[in-house]
Amino acid sequence: MLRVFAIQIQQHFRFEAKWYRAGVVAGLVLQYYALLRSVIRTRSQLRRCLTRCWHCRIFFISAACYAGRKGGCPFGCAWAHRRQQWRRTSTEYYENPQGKKKKSALNQRRRNKPIPAVEPEPSAPPLACEKQIPPLLVSYVQRVVSALEGRRVSRAEILAMLSKEMRQHSMVRQRRMDQIIQSLHERPP
Repeated sequence: MLRVFAIQIQQHFRFEAKWYRAGVVAGLVLQYYALLRSVIRTRSQLRRCLTRCWHCRIFFISAACYAGRKGGCPFGCAWAHRRQQWRRTSTEYYENPQGKKKKSALNQRRRNKPIPAVEPEPSAPPLACEKQIPPLLVSYVQRVVSALEGRRVSRAEILAMLSKEMRQHSMVRQRRMDQIIQSLHERPP
């Protein structure tokens, strides 16, 4: 159940300080917190892994090796902060003379490079949920499920489980067409 809330919360993510305190996501976060509290109560060894995001201040379970450290939440803060820092350092580098020279050389090399005629060999098609769920969130769900079950859960098991969860329809009594229209309103193409 924790995995479902994590995915639903991540779908509403915005890189803002209090993104989870308003709208639909606020109710999801309250349910997530209630479930998180019950997990912490039953698995006391996870209490030391309970961490708060340094940016948005939402609680989550970190890896045991990161217990007590500050970090970004798996809902999107860590990824967005990493991307923001990458852009900043990249911009700084390419604004100095050495970076400008290197960028010019890369562009010249790219312009003179012939297009390869050989097509890459096809790989296994990714699962439907693999495209929708960020890898950071998948690893978070993997870590939490592994801690709860007391065994090492593989990434493939998590992806299979999440694809099954994503296929399930709501339990309300609606016609199939009404469910499809509602899901399209929630997540437009």
